[in-house]
Amino acid sequence: MAVMKLGILGSGSSGNSLVIVDDDGGALIVDAGFSRRETLSRLSLLGIAPERLTGMLLTHEHSDHSRGGRVLCDSLGLPLYATSGTAEYLLRRGMLPSKVLTFEPGNRFLVGAFEVCSFAVRHDAEEPVGFVIGSGGVRVGVATDLGEVNAVARRNLRDCDALVLESNYDRDMLRESETRPLYLKRRIAGSIGHLDNLMAAAALDELVTRRTRLLLLAHISRECNKPEIALSECRKELDHLGRADIRVEPLAQCAPTGPFDLSGVAL
Repeated sequence: MAVMKLGILGSGSSGNSLVIVDDDGGALIVDAGFSRRETLSRLSLLGIAPERLTGMLLTHEHSDHSRGGRVLCDSLGLPLYATSGTAEYLLRRGMLPSKVLTFEPGNRFLVGAFEVCSFAVRHDAEEPVGFVIGSGGVRVGVATDLGEVNAVARRNLRDCDALVLESNYDRDMLRESETRPLYLKRRIAGSIGHLDNLMAAAALDELVTRRTRLLLLAHISRECNKPEIALSECRKELDHLGRADIRVEPLAQCAPTGPFDLSGVAL
């Protein structure tokens, strides 16, 4: 059986990126919210050689997901896979790499050894998507920026071995924040904004199945959330579901997390 690993380079408002490795089929990077230099440094900390990368998937065009994409792709000769709407936005701003393959939300396609299923998400971007990435019978769901877990997201994210799910803010902390204006609070809490801890936890009832073994909590706000709060809410829901066996990890902005061995779901 091939060895499959998941590493998180970082997750938060200052940069998001993760990488999935299949020892028999290379590696796939999702988002590039860090500079090329920082991305390479974090890959090294995870023990992943950049030469193993076979492509980059992009969820949407916001800078904390895309700022390093053009330089990284061009320097490594990687193709960028992005929705048509996202690619057009990046092209207008001179941020599109030389190799680009566009797709529509809902399309399935292959990148090396990886089968990628894209799906539309509710977020205030041009044409944002989430992904379910599979290889060797292992499925990884990625939904890091979305205002709600609607029927499309639930249908696609259900029954994954590992799930990277946004748990962005605590409702009380956002409401009481003195540094965020009202319009920004409304944007964050809106249906095309971000998931709070309670929404992320509530979604687990439909998302986790017997095969689910790993839950990574993404895009945790530094000002309006705490990792321990996000972890507590999801842990309570999983305990209620009788799934104390699922490993839950809040993701950090400042340093990589993992890599997690997904081979045979042996975590």
